[in-house]
Amino acid sequence: MTFPEGRYFSTPTVIGVEKGGETRALLLRNRIFVNEVGLRPVVLTFSPRVDWVERRQAMLDSGMLLPEIATPNLYEHYRERGWPESEALDSTAQTIDVSGWRPVEETAPEGRPWRVVYKDQAGQTMAYDYLRSDGTPYLRIPEFSFTQRTSWPSRIEQLGSAGEVVGSFDSLGQWFRRWIREMTEGERSFVFVDSRHSAPHILPMRARHVHTIYMLHNVHLLWPRHWSSRTTEAYSRVLRRIPGMDAMVTLTERQRDDIALRQGRTNNLFVAPHPVEMPEPAGDPRDRDPHRVAIVARLEKQKGLSDAIAAFDIVRRRVPQARLDIYGEGGQRETVQHAISERGLDDCVVLHGHDPRAREALRHASAFMVTSAYEGWNLAMQESMSFGCPVVSYDIKYGPREQIEDGVNGFLVPRRDIVAMADRVVELLESPDLSARISAAALERASSSKTRFVQDWKHILEAVVDLKPRRTRLRGVTLDIETLRVDAAGSRRPLPRGGGQSFVNASGGPDATLRFAGKLTVDARANGTDLGTAELSLSAVHAASGTLTDLPLQVRRDESQLTLKAEVSLAQVVAAAPIGAAVSLRLLLVWGNASWQTRLSRPEGGAAGYDVAYDPQDRIQVSARRRRTNPP
Repeated sequence: MTFPEGRYFSTPTVIGVEKGGETRALLLRNRIFVNEVGLRPVVLTFSPRVDWVERRQAMLDSGMLLPEIATPNLYEHYRERGWPESEALDSTAQTIDVSGWRPVEETAPEGRPWRVVYKDQAGQTMAYDYLRSDGTPYLRIPEFSFTQRTSWPSRIEQLGSAGEVVGSFDSLGQWFRRWIREMTEGERSFVFVDSRHSAPHILPMRARHVHTIYMLHNVHLLWPRHWSSRTTEAYSRVLRRIPGMDAMVTLTERQRDDIALRQGRTNNLFVAPHPVEMPEPAGDPRDRDPHRVAIVARLEKQKGLSDAIAAFDIVRRRVPQARLDIYGEGGQRETVQHAISERGLDDCVVLHGHDPRAREALRHASAFMVTSAYEGWNLAMQESMSFGCPVVSYDIKYGPREQIEDGVNGFLVPRRDIVAMADRVVELLESPDLSARISAAALERASSSKTRFVQDWKHILEAVVDLKPRRTRLRGVTLDIETLRVDAAGSRRPLPRGGGQSFVNASGGPDATLRFAGKLTVDARANGTDLGTAELSLSAVHAASGTLTDLPLQVRRDESQLTLKAEVSLAQVVAAAPIGAAVSLRLLLVWGNASWQTRLSRPEGGAAGYDVAYDPQDRIQVSARRRRTNPP
């Protein structure tokens, strides 16, 4: 199969045999690109490590990495090659002053110079000088963490052989993007960004020859994980950058749809589930141990292993010979061990820790349990299916429902339904015929994953190339609200005074009409498309429950200005929200890869209408509101 011509780069901060699912998936993608497509991808890394040679060899030895995949490192690149000719320095710029800090020199394992660490009087690391092989510095950079935005440096200095400043960067992003441009050498390049922590420093890239693809590996939503639920700061930064991506790729359609509800269904949203590498044939499914259950998971709170122990306690009472093997390590080891001992299961539940032979246990187990609170895509579950080991999983966001057809190639049970989890495991242990049927279907599903993966990426990359010339950019959007009011009172619950942007769902009362009018002025830029292709929508949103109701909106277009009007029953506005819950009005503009949205609020000097509210004794208060005039 042929992919678009170009160079292919991945951009993790660091890789290694000890890394988790994100790194494993990234390296698997690159191995498939080598073996199935004939590419020679490059994995760029952005963290300083003194042991890069040893780390690469360990990954080669483990099979995680192939010799055809180059792994240059940002720091090593400039240590060995030096800096390109730099622009003239701003003579007024303040340099990084290390004179008051104590220098401590660190060397590589083989004894070569590596870096100087500067510590303050309290022993806190403040900055680093990174050294060439002759011991002279080439880089000075403050201490920072990828996960803490407040620590990101605002000055990074390029140093000459005598320690003089020969150039500088004002951010990590400026440095990272410059290196990527250097590595692409002006050729068409596809740059994959897998880490939410490196994304802010790479995206967007304004180089025409570079196509950027962000791969979302995990759940971006916090509890209760509705499309409108809060996100972490790191994922908020990623979502804000979607207009600047050539592709945002999720592992499941459900996650893609949740992002589309939140950000707008732009034309750069795609889906490509992870594949799995098939092992050697697992043998006859009927040879599986009818008493063996397995789990492969990090021992962390997300994986819900206390639930797994509670479910297995029920299994053990019904199948006394049952055994549970748990493979994985993590910060919850003591908690999990306590749960095992507390239920008297020490003789039948074993914590094996990290064991490279864990895959072999999947050849023999008759059930594999997944009790996670959330997942992006459970690689261990897919690996279990590749061995024909039947999976019983909580039905969570995201992945299990997309990987398992309930009752066909595995089982899904409601999250936290420990009894249902135990029931399904017992069924598999007590029925070899059922286990064999589920096993065969799981193998069939897993064996086709690699072919689907290559086809998915061929489609995505071809679409990225096709869409690049027609990319859009919203440089500025201004909404002038002329009318936002409810013309009749009568709800038994309040319409808030003041802001006028929330409406409360209430039963009963005469009809009321919501009226909205305004003008949207758009400063836009695009090649090969015009604003006439933009889509506007008005929705009533109840964020707490995730309910959303599309409302009729009239749009008249006049070049860069859009005249908007809506007249809709207030009952329709609040219909989908729980009784007594406030909903807000969202105006959303989607234009190609770009989107913009706002929550409507009543204009200053708004039109006449009614305010409806309640006093502390729940007595209704209705007041007529006349048009206000702003002072000159």
